[in-house]
Amino acid sequence: MNIKKLMLPLVLTLAISGCATMKVDPGGHLEGYVKFSSLAKKESSLVVIDYECDSACLILLSSGSGLRVSKNAKFGVHEVRFVVPEKSYLDPTSKRCNSCTEYEKTLIPKCAVKLFDSRNGWDSPNLTYFTGAEVLEACPGVIQEYAEK
Repeated sequence: MNIKKLMLPLVLTLAISGCATMKVDPGGHLEGYVKFSSLAKKESSLVVIDYECDSACLILLSSGSGLRVSKNAKFGVHEVRFVVPEKSYLDPTSKRCNSCTEYEKTLIPKCAVKLFDSRNGWDSPNLTYFTGAEVLEACPGVIQEYAEK
């Protein structure tokens, strides 16, 4: 199965990000990130995170040997919530999904989970930020550094 045919919009977005045109990936639904990361891992595709990667975007950390993270990247972590359509993530009608939050934790490297847990990243609907440098330091040998040429 060709990763570019299945996830062309996300692949193009990620390819563009290496050219510094993407500043923030706000995340979204877990499913698309899970599919993309699984295929990237299977095909050893290059996935570069050198921008702000929030929410479900964290799943890209599970992209396998082709993953590269810039020290200047920024990761925003928060609990996973059920959101009422047309409402904000922080709207009082949205509810924490404990099983979804735990599921997200199983998808990314344990070293990153440990880092994000160390500052209660998943304990609030508000974003807790971590730098790419912090992620690289927490995950030596697991996540490789991206150095712009």
